[in-house]
Amino acid sequence: MRRFQFARSWAFLLATCVAAASRGQTLNLEDQVVEHTLDNGLKLLIVPRHDVPRVVCHIYYKVGSVYERPGITGISHFLEHMMFKGTRMMGVTDAAADAALDEKLDAVMHALYAEKFRTRSPDPRKIAAWSAEADKLMAEQKQYIIKDDLWEMYMRNGGTGLNASTGQETTGYYVTLPSNKVELQMLLEADRMRNAVFREFYSEKEVVREERRLSENQPGYFFREQLNAAFFAASPYAWSVIGWDVDLQKVTRQDMIDYKNTYYVPNNAVAVYVGDIRAEEVIRLAERRFGPIPRGRDLEPVRTTEPKQYCEKRILGEAETAPSLSIMYHIPPEGHPDDQVFRVLSGILSGTTGRLHKKLVNELDIALNARAFANSMTYAGAFLFMATPNEPGGHTPSELEEVICAEIERLKNEPVTDYELQKVKNQAEASFVRQLRSNMGLAFQLGRSELGLGWREISRSLERMREVSAEDVQRVANETFTNDNRTVGVLLRKKSESTRRPGPPRNPAKES
Repeated sequence: MRRFQFARSWAFLLATCVAAASRGQTLNLEDQVVEHTLDNGLKLLIVPRHDVPRVVCHIYYKVGSVYERPGITGISHFLEHMMFKGTRMMGVTDAAADAALDEKLDAVMHALYAEKFRTRSPDPRKIAAWSAEADKLMAEQKQYIIKDDLWEMYMRNGGTGLNASTGQETTGYYVTLPSNKVELQMLLEADRMRNAVFREFYSEKEVVREERRLSENQPGYFFREQLNAAFFAASPYAWSVIGWDVDLQKVTRQDMIDYKNTYYVPNNAVAVYVGDIRAEEVIRLAERRFGPIPRGRDLEPVRTTEPKQYCEKRILGEAETAPSLSIMYHIPPEGHPDDQVFRVLSGILSGTTGRLHKKLVNELDIALNARAFANSMTYAGAFLFMATPNEPGGHTPSELEEVICAEIERLKNEPVTDYELQKVKNQAEASFVRQLRSNMGLAFQLGRSELGLGWREISRSLERMREVSAEDVQRVANETFTNDNRTVGVLLRKKSESTRRPGPPRNPAKES
């Protein structure tokens, strides 16, 4: 027992020292970032770091699945794919011939979609004929397309890490280049922002749909998708980033052109440069390359936010996978005065030294894993408890729910200890500083934060977290973790046909 107390005290002292060493590095972030806004609204965030002669170049747009609507769900992620298909000057040998074929192809696909999706009795012969004509046009168009032209251009100039990602609220495009090639990134990204051409739209749509099908093949995917849709009753967080397949099938190239022209505008973007650069040079180059792009119209926030939940929801599903338990509670969006309280709550409950793992896994041995985490977003938030029962030991999701609910009641009725509180704060600060030491990690944090509450919120959120008290944790637990505010998802293992017990013989006479 004494040995345990010594180890715990040493761990606490070490974590405190790490946090103390970290604190100075996090508080001077505002001294490191140079901010500049072009006349067209494009925000530049620049951090000179002269360790190595390379620069991390990111550009983020404030667009993701939450800005979609029924009928075009998944279009943000699909658009990310299409942004690599070239422009008027990239990815094509004859732009005029390519555009003419696209016009013909759109006309054929418009007729095909009208027959397939908008008539009560689609004619298979018409659909087959239009499909054949579309295939012919797409085959003809291939002669003008230069595959991977953007990637090849970056590689020839020392570029690495070319990638992109789409989330619920932002879409980002990334590359790392030698210090003397930053203008190349600006040239290519400005060209994509202004002149993107969505060639290979219909074939790439099938690539995106296949990506969704691969996800669907993961056992339990449909359950998780339905659970999320049940939890968010009204807001666009109800669908996933990849969208509903019924929408992906029907989305048109014109839908994408309109969507891109709305959201891929300078005043809806932030460009981030971290590395061996001079801020004044970056600004000069940005004025030259990005400056001529016209400002877009100012965009309004998402209208439909999540209404208050007034009754408990329960989702029961089966899949050929391990059983699981999910409990979801609504919490306020990011920027709320209690957002850092939820972050502390996550740390108290999760990890191998968190309450859930210690109770359900170590002490009772009824779960294989257990965790909790807060997900605060721009327009909504969710606090999730997730656990997998020890099925070989004969334990079930219902047992886990009972113990987790007891741990929730403990949070409501007993203040957390000073040790737990300080441990979580120290771990969060140390992890945060480690991430910001990376040029890539810093660029990521700056871009995403700027399109949310602003990049200065990075340091301010740490300050607010340091102020969280045991009383705050207890108060928020009582306000949030109520039955009427939760959605419970129970996934059971579906027995395969070969393992099902045969039922009694059928009696046709009795059935009739």
